[in-house]
Amino acid sequence: MSTKVSLGTVDITELRRLFDTLLMLRMESKNVTAVTVYCTGGKRRWLIATDELSIVITGDTARFEGAYRLPLTIVANAGRHGASGGDVTFTVTDNMVSAESSLGVQTLPCSQIPIPTPHRSPVTRSRVWAQLGGKELTHVVFSGANPPFEAGLADDDEQSKNPDHFLIAIEDGRLSVSSDWSTAKLYLMRATSTAETHGAGQVKVDPDFLSVIFNCVDHDSTWKLSFDPKQPHEIVLESDTQYIVAEMTMTPSVKLHERLVKVLEREQFEFDTAADGSIGVRHEGVVVSVHVFDRAGEDTPMVRLTTVIARDANESTDLLREINDHNKSGAVTRLWFADNAVHSAIDLLADNLSVFSSRIRHLVGEAQRLSGILEPFAAEPAISTPRRKRRRSVRTEPLPQVWD
Repeated sequence: MSTKVSLGTVDITELRRLFDTLLMLRMESKNVTAVTVYCTGGKRRWLIATDELSIVITGDTARFEGAYRLPLTIVANAGRHGASGGDVTFTVTDNMVSAESSLGVQTLPCSQIPIPTPHRSPVTRSRVWAQLGGKELTHVVFSGANPPFEAGLADDDEQSKNPDHFLIAIEDGRLSVSSDWSTAKLYLMRATSTAETHGAGQVKVDPDFLSVIFNCVDHDSTWKLSFDPKQPHEIVLESDTQYIVAEMTMTPSVKLHERLVKVLEREQFEFDTAADGSIGVRHEGVVVSVHVFDRAGEDTPMVRLTTVIARDANESTDLLREINDHNKSGAVTRLWFADNAVHSAIDLLADNLSVFSSRIRHLVGEAQRLSGILEPFAAEPAISTPRRKRRRSVRTEPLPQVWD
């Protein structure tokens, strides 16, 4: 017996929003194979996802069970300007979806899938946002980041270079967008718009994000743009009908993290990634923490390998002397005492990853060797605390808790 499920009647506004999104992805050669439609909270939801984008479009009131993967063609044809002639009713019957309008019916294969859980960027205390109208948002982005009118007109244009990012900044009551075209032998562009804001921060954004702004942001809605300056991996655009998560920020530390994981996989290290993004590597019984962090005023991030040499240690005179002697010896590893433990670390720049795996092995070998030397000194009575000069504390990253 055939089962028939009505996905509801979709008006032209909802259809156009879907079509504009699909057309943007096609023009940008983004890999998307299907559109998922489902119903939550009494509303029809359309999920369109790629490696860099997660877009949820909220439609009108609807009531149906499950979720369905629809081919791009049937959704695009329904929303293409002038194609359907008005509202379109979608119906699923035995893994076939039909789109019916006043002009006729199109039927294509589809499939039923579990209701998806769309990706949502975590809300953190450091997250900043700016809220403003869609018309103002598109204007400030266009004015601050779109290529200047003179771009490409110079005779020696082959010697110029377009910027690889633009900058979005949020501060008290203002949203600013800027891009530096001096490498294209032009000028710095900057645009500002008033907005309701929370917090302050800035983020570097890939130029591909311009297409998202121009094709997905409608002028009639109020939009909130948000990001976390401390973890600027994702930028979020949301209105009452759309929620867009874009992994289009320029975050060298994230790219470096991906490269490190590939090296660890290739070298067949035993490793896992903690919730905060740090990587724990276990080699010959020693746990090494791998942290990637951006450096203030520098374009390239740093990789820091750390491990613990001795735990439950006393800060004895002999122990501190051994630590100082080691650090003065010019060794690759450096030692310090913090949180009742002796720590060891090696720092690497992003352009020196050819020695990443060998540095892990070296740190592990040094940890094994130094533990036998330092543990007897760590067991000695601690320095008497009265009248001691207070030393500047050293920030110590904890080892990831990635294994039981």
